[in-house]
Amino acid sequence: MLTLLAVVLLVYLFQCMCWAPARAHVFSLSDPQRGRWKKHGFLWGALQRRGYWANPLPPLQPLVVVDWPAFQLTPEAVHTGSASSEPVSWEQAVFSRVEGKLLCNGVKVFEGGADQCKAYLEVLSRLQQARVKDRKKLIQAWLRKATDAETAQERLASFSHKAIWLELAANLQFCILFTTTPVAFYRFGGKALWPTLAAVLAISIFITWQFWRLHRKFFPADGDARFKSLFSILLSPINAVRAADSLARDLFAGFHPVAVAHVVCRRAEFESFAGEQLRTIKFDHSADAGYAGQVQHSLEALLQKAGLEPSHLLDAPKREDHCVSYCPRCLAQYTKARGDCADCGFSPLHAFPEEQGIATSPN
Repeated sequence: MLTLLAVVLLVYLFQCMCWAPARAHVFSLSDPQRGRWKKHGFLWGALQRRGYWANPLPPLQPLVVVDWPAFQLTPEAVHTGSASSEPVSWEQAVFSRVEGKLLCNGVKVFEGGADQCKAYLEVLSRLQQARVKDRKKLIQAWLRKATDAETAQERLASFSHKAIWLELAANLQFCILFTTTPVAFYRFGGKALWPTLAAVLAISIFITWQFWRLHRKFFPADGDARFKSLFSILLSPINAVRAADSLARDLFAGFHPVAVAHVVCRRAEFESFAGEQLRTIKFDHSADAGYAGQVQHSLEALLQKAGLEPSHLLDAPKREDHCVSYCPRCLAQYTKARGDCADCGFSPLHAFPEEQGIATSPN
């Protein structure tokens, strides 16, 4: 019995791992404004994936994955996001969708859920059919929609309200599997088999029904993923415990990560994340200047609505002992003059303002 319980526990712990694209951002989802930004994950370089550990104990907190597309849009062309590829003019671009992949002339430009790929394909097709002078406005409208924190908040509120019964059932299933069942078998032996099996099966069926209902509402176009998840949840009580993970993973598909952080994270963590994203966009030499400027403008509008001054997020960090320069992109500091940043490769480094003092730690 102990061996079986240990095996089930190991399988469950493996199910708590969320794998996401290396460039995606992951947030834990609990109460609004009480989530967390998962800064670090286990990198699997061969697959360009990172693994993130979800909370395994009740109350269970699913993870959401927010993957902003690498492609960059301009009125004249679409940049696929690959440093080695040239921009593709709208007249020569051929877009297609294969399962969870979005392709431009056969090159993968995005990978995600079916609903998100379908939405991006519609955006690209609409831009391709539009006149050159109208494309800039269409791109701006798309970015405004992606950075609409109010809509993201409404989606989260709707999910939190409608998923209450699913979350309760999943937590109950955890308690039955890992507390009630071992105690029952220890106390009553084989007599506990059928009652516990009936309880687990009944809750799994209820979770399956709730998952189907919610998935159809929030991801109506992703029928294939819905069928696969339903099948695994119904057959595996362990998958049933983590059903909310599959449901919440792509909840904010199509939104910019900063908009999601504003909805999910605490104020201080949101400021930190927003500053990092703003610096990445502003100091990215490989990005198209026009597109980066539009993204930055949309994010600045979001931050101002949130009561933040975007320029303050770009200020120099507090100067550490003997440091003479810093990287404006990742805020790494250096005690000696050098051409580029050892951490992120950005150049040139910025010198600290003469009037800025040195940060000292309290004794």
